[in-house]
Amino acid sequence: MSDLAVAAQDSSEPKSDVVGHAVVRKVAWRLMWFVMALYFLAILDRGNISFAAISMNRDLGLNAQMFGIAVGVMYFTYSMFEIPSNLILGRFGARVTLTRIAMLWGIATVLMAFTQGPWSLYAFRAFLGFAESGLFPGVMLFLSLWFPFAYRARYNAMFNYAVPISYIFGSLISGAILDLDGVLGLAGWKWLFILEGAPTILLGVIGIFYLTDRPRQANWLTPQEKAWLAAEIERDARDRGVIHDRSLLRTLLKPMVLLFALCNFGLFCGLASLFSWLPQIIKTFGLPNSQVGMVTAIPPLAGLVGMILLSRHSDRLGERFIYSCCTLLLAASGFAIAAFAPNPVLIIIGFMVANVGVYGTQAVFWTIPQSYLSRDSAPGAIGLIGMVGSIGGALVPVVIGRIRDSTGSFTGGFLVVSAALAIAAGGVMVARAQLSGVKVR
Repeated sequence: MSDLAVAAQDSSEPKSDVVGHAVVRKVAWRLMWFVMALYFLAILDRGNISFAAISMNRDLGLNAQMFGIAVGVMYFTYSMFEIPSNLILGRFGARVTLTRIAMLWGIATVLMAFTQGPWSLYAFRAFLGFAESGLFPGVMLFLSLWFPFAYRARYNAMFNYAVPISYIFGSLISGAILDLDGVLGLAGWKWLFILEGAPTILLGVIGIFYLTDRPRQANWLTPQEKAWLAAEIERDARDRGVIHDRSLLRTLLKPMVLLFALCNFGLFCGLASLFSWLPQIIKTFGLPNSQVGMVTAIPPLAGLVGMILLSRHSDRLGERFIYSCCTLLLAASGFAIAAFAPNPVLIIIGFMVANVGVYGTQAVFWTIPQSYLSRDSAPGAIGLIGMVGSIGGALVPVVIGRIRDSTGSFTGGFLVVSAALAIAAGGVMVARAQLSGVKVR
């Protein structure tokens, strides 16, 4: 997951445009709760395997590498279908695509309760990745069709708040659900998948009747509101776009698109490592499941605070490159601290620093590629950037698991993540040098 977006933002809101502000606020009240709830449940269903592992690994006979494969295979299938899913959204609209994604991944999560061994777990996780593919870039593309540039930064960031919020509450909820072990003859980890997958199916059904693809189709806006919003979005689309090519292949091979993809690869290595192993590590402290959930919630809480503060400060200064570089390096230092931490307190501190860095990057980084993608180029390019990032999410859990089984320690694995984040920081600065003459809004 991180996770991708489609548009640039100018942090200065048009203060004189009272009508425009009211229209955007109306759109936000209508749409933001839904897409945030969607992403909240996506992260919950993506990450609940981390808590299930506390007892599931023993029941299914999984070692660390097998668990890493189960985590990573989701990102692999997610990456394979990310570009097609985003192109489908551009062709058929958000209502069909996002609701299809939600219902399928809810079903996939519930099916994981019927896992009988490693291979069935891999299959269900692969199905989950296929089902969820295109969600993040799809929502970012969807928001770009509803929010003008001047307002988009805050709503992109608001959408990303769902990630740490999901991990905070997901930790508390998942720890409690595991204590249902034995109810109706089901293991606690089976209840985890059932109770956290079902709400997603329901939200997908609601979305069929609730979402609207574009402003001109919205019966909840007045004709004047529709006209203003559609005109603003169209004007932004005309004014924007350094990367503009109707050929999908030529767009995907643009050096700057590939550089953005490399940066996202490193970012996803961090995203995929923030939560996957933490509940198991904390369980070794000798805590009961409910307390494991409480302690696990601390790092993403720090990440949420950092994301809010960093994104707002970045908006005020209008700076994206330096912020992204610094937050990536902060995340790298957090994993390095966790790698060498001699006690539980320093491990948690390391993960707190890593969370602040990773989520701070996610809130700011996507404003950079958004500024260079035209409306025609955006779906495919954003899909590629997301796909390459997801490959990082697929590989790094397997690497960490393999190193853990070989050495009995997470040190080497966390150092790999730290290096990937540092390389991504370097990539951001290369992009800054190459695009120094173009304003990132």
